[in-house]
Amino acid sequence: MDMKKIGANITAFRKVNGYTQEALADRLGLSPQAVSKWETGTGLPEASVLIELAEIFRVSIDEILRPSKTKNIPDFINRNLLVPDSKVLDYVPRISRWNPPKGCDMFYSFPATIAAALCCIEAREQGRNDVSYDEMNGRFRDLMHITGMGYGFLWNVVKQHLIEELWHVNNLSEMVERIMGYYGRDYIWLTPNNATVDDVRKVVTWSIANGRPVVAEWLGGLPEFNIISGYENNGKTLIGYTYCEECATQINEHGMFVNPARWDELTKQSDIFHVLVVGDKIQQTVSDRDTIEYALQVLDKNDAGNKEHFLASELIGGDKALYAWLKACDTDENTIKLFQMDNIFNYALSQNTLYTQKAILPYFKGLGARSNRAVNDTAIQMDIAVSRITGEGNGVREAIKNNPANVTENAAACRRHIENFIKHREYMRGWLQEIKNSL
Repeated sequence: MDMKKIGANITAFRKVNGYTQEALADRLGLSPQAVSKWETGTGLPEASVLIELAEIFRVSIDEILRPSKTKNIPDFINRNLLVPDSKVLDYVPRISRWNPPKGCDMFYSFPATIAAALCCIEAREQGRNDVSYDEMNGRFRDLMHITGMGYGFLWNVVKQHLIEELWHVNNLSEMVERIMGYYGRDYIWLTPNNATVDDVRKVVTWSIANGRPVVAEWLGGLPEFNIISGYENNGKTLIGYTYCEECATQINEHGMFVNPARWDELTKQSDIFHVLVVGDKIQQTVSDRDTIEYALQVLDKNDAGNKEHFLASELIGGDKALYAWLKACDTDENTIKLFQMDNIFNYALSQNTLYTQKAILPYFKGLGARSNRAVNDTAIQMDIAVSRITGEGNGVREAIKNNPANVTENAAACRRHIENFIKHREYMRGWLQEIKNSL
């Protein structure tokens, strides 16, 4: 038994799965020094730890201890890289935020692109090429719950406004792990920590050539999450749909971006890119109850979970963000200004309050229908409360728009709306706990 080869093998599996030595040690309840000993070949994991490592890496114990048998991802792709020079998956529907096709209602790029990829992959596995917007919208709303985005708020303490990029409420790799665990999917989450630029190019072209669109951020110079559904010239050009259409080099007749891949830039922006490649069906590891527990954790978060982002130090979250919003309404004039939707940041006020609450409701209605009476009854309470808070919020905005002279009255209504939303979140904690106890 070659301990150095086993150590190198553990290192490779750790990096492919996006763990640092510290993160892996923390998950195992061990010290980073223990992981370091394995990886340098000066020690081996105990039998019980090996079992846990195999579950984390989604491989067999044999694959950890016998490197010659290991299904190394880059090596596998190199052996099977019989892909065409160019490929476009024409069955992937167009998605967009500012110019959405009729029926597409998915505002946030991170859950939207993952929803689209999952629905398209599942459709192909079922032998069909048609994917409806209803199908993708439903998956998107479930993901708003599963990722915790539907419970998050982020306030920029420097610029004094809510931000719309709610995927920063949690760590991205953590959210991806929960999504793939809930739907029972093997996957690769590629970042600068576990993949070279050449690995990324090969994985992206291989996945698309095999009929599976890829979700990515920063490939082709596109800063938001996009769905890559095609490539040309062996990946020198990427094709797909992006929520950052102004960053597209070219938009073709189908509304797809056609961008130079700009692989060389990834080495300069080594802390940025993220790529999700969805694999085959595996056993589900995240239950409905697990997603409820995660939602409760997000409700209590008061910071940005995505520490990698350059804005992270400027952001606060959760109830703390709502209290900061309320504090910023220190005068009637400032209050009205924060509630007017004259730019993207103020527009986020409605998207981060009313839209998110409505987005998570379908998950609970579905859960109530497939679980028990108690969950269904709680879901009905949530529906009534969300309708009430939504009506109130819309009423405030209508009043500002239709009766702008009533500054004092309108400002007071705005502040009440924030206060009521803080209460609403407290009620949400209670409902989620009731549902969790009923499952």
